[in-house]
Amino acid sequence: NLFVVFGLFQVNSAKYLGLVWDDDDKTMFRIPWKHAGKQDFRKDEDAAIFKAWAEFKGKPTDGGQDNLAAWKTRLRCALNKSPEFDEVMERAQLDSSEPYKVYGLVPLNEQGEQRKYAI
Repeated sequence: NLFVVFGLFQVNSAKYLGLVWDDDDKTMFRIPWKHAGKQDFRKDEDAAIFKAWAEFKGKPTDGGQDNLAAWKTRLRCALNKSPEFDEVMERAQLDSSEPYKVYGLVPLNEQGEQRKYAI
């Protein structure tokens, strides 16, 4: 899965502000999730991981224009479709000044099953 390689490399790279491991065992990671309509939204920082995924997939623009919503949607869809990751909703902080979602790595023996990541 290309997203697994891309995503885990990016978390380990420490290149993107807020994209960090959420636990010491490195089984869950945080991904920044600030809304582009927020007054303190910083495109170059807050949308950087979404843009990186769009560039990696060869879809950095729509008609020559940056499309922040499309970038975020593509990354969210990749995470949700990937059997290697599950969103850990109870660890997310979406109402803070620096909102984020948390995704957990699904053990190999549980991938492909109907499951919910439990902490």
